[in-house]
Amino acid sequence: MKEADFFKNEDDYTNYLLDITGYEYLFAVASVRMWGNKEERGTFYQLMPDSLDDGFFDWYCDKCPYYQFFKLKTEATLRFIKYWLEWKNSKKSN
Repeated sequence: MKEADFFKNEDDYTNYLLDITGYEYLFAVASVRMWGNKEERGTFYQLMPDSLDDGFFDWYCDKCPYYQFFKLKTEATLRFIKYWLEWKNSKKSN
């Protein structure tokens, strides 16, 4: 699969996430992932906070424990933002 042309380099991802969340997130790379109950091998990306964030990452890890490592950085970023928006909206309604 080919990455989307929207993100040209690592800084584009970092800056995009910083603009949306207010925090810096970086990619961790793994060669094995659990996807549900299935182990897969390859290259997989997970977004992680560069330093402490406002609690989102802990919530994200609890919400999606086996669905955080993706084949593409763009996929990881879009899924991350989807859950960040869900988390942010749930905080507003409480």
